[in-house]
Amino acid sequence: MADGQPVDSADAFQAYASGPRSQEVWDQGEHAVIGVSAGNSYFTQDRLAGLLRWAARHFATIDVIYTDVHIDTMLVALGNDAGHAAKLAKSQIRDVRRRTRRAVERLGASAEKVRMQPMSSFFERAEYQAVRSRVGEAVDASERLATACKEMVHHFLDGREVPGERVPHVMGAGLEYLLAELPFFVDSPGILGVGSSAVCYHVSTPIVEYFKEPDHDVLSAAPNQGYLVVRPAAWSAGADA
Repeated sequence: MADGQPVDSADAFQAYASGPRSQEVWDQGEHAVIGVSAGNSYFTQDRLAGLLRWAARHFATIDVIYTDVHIDTMLVALGNDAGHAAKLAKSQIRDVRRRTRRAVERLGASAEKVRMQPMSSFFERAEYQAVRSRVGEAVDASERLATACKEMVHHFLDGREVPGERVPHVMGAGLEYLLAELPFFVDSPGILGVGSSAVCYHVSTPIVEYFKEPDHDVLSAAPNQGYLVVRPAAWSAGADA
């Protein structure tokens, strides 16, 4: 559970600010980032539509970033052959793109607030590359940050059976995906060109907990970077991580 009491419960969603700085970003209401993972059963079209309605009520602009990278790598690490993994990854990407697009369309006039972009579209952007370089150097230099990243991968794998011999492969693939995503936790305002920004997810994560600590050893989040836990009020936290 994130800090404090729920700061909002509109549209049957509850939001929690992860610390005072995140509360300030929430109060500013300038921009929200919503990441949508492929193959994650939490992100149904109805749930996405509700989440976007909630975000549109409380933020001036929204970036929805859906996963389209490293999916095949993870599927191979889990034991699929490369050909099957490639086909399954394409299917999952098509599905997450379709669900996300339809959820945005259901916003009506508020859809004007939303930009929908694939993760891969950022890889050649200078702002993203600069943060990604800092992230890679920091993970190599800090055991504490590397541990938080490993815990994050374990969090995403929670409940999934992974054969013992495949654990190193799965951890490596998971870290590869996480390093692509991590820049948005560090400086989404700089990458996306906004004054302040809140990353919204339905559970708190080890990475968010790392950035909440006051004494970061090698990597700090931007001062205008916030984090919110946002989920349906009736949802159980153990349901779909």
